Amino acid sequence: MSKNLTATEFEQLRRHLIVPLAVSDILKHDLNVDSDMHYGLHMALSEVDPDSALLAIALCALDIAHKAGQISPMAGTLQKEAMDILSDYAPSWMRKNLNAPLPSYVYEEILETVPEDLESLADLMDALYVDIDDETNEISILIKLLSIQARAHMEIADFVLAEIAYEKKITTQPEARENLNFTYEGYDITAHQEEETKATDNIIVFPGTRN
Repeated sequence: MSKNLTATEFEQLRRHLIVPLAVSDILKHDLNVDSDMHYGLHMALSEVDPDSALLAIALCALDIAHKAGQISPMAGTLQKEAMDILSDYAPSWMRKNLNAPLPSYVYEEILETVPEDLESLADLMDALYVDIDDETNEISILIKLLSIQARAHMEIADFVLAEIAYEKKITTQPEARENLNFTYEGYDITAHQEEETKATDNIIVFPGTRN
């Protein structure tokens, strides 16, 4: 449990994000991750915002690290990173999603570090995947799925931050609209997710705008 969350808040967070509960059940009961379950987990993660995805993946990482603790020492590093992320983000996320909404500038400040933390989680899960060295193991299947989603949401968060910066620039400097060297027109935000998932179940996932 995160040091900044009570036990009740921790469970409330898990229930609200849903995916951590499903992953916990899979690991606890050694369930097979069939194609329907695989697709459902991908879709559930792809339909939330990057900060919600970060917390969901961190919660899943805790259960994975616990399960893989006797397989690889990398599990301990993953567990520490997941705990740090929960401590850093969960209190603000709880306020934003379950209580009064945060001001937009506060949310922007939170989002600024989301991409690097998603990448850190993905890198650690990839390292654990290599250590396990068994792609049929349910832990490996979940790790691969979560790593794909972490990297996809990293790109989404980067895009959102760039869009915010763009909007600020054209608001304060209207003439900059003609001088910018980039455009968002035609940007395919799902491209990375589609490419990564082709190697698994040809799942096409679409980022949502809910929580």
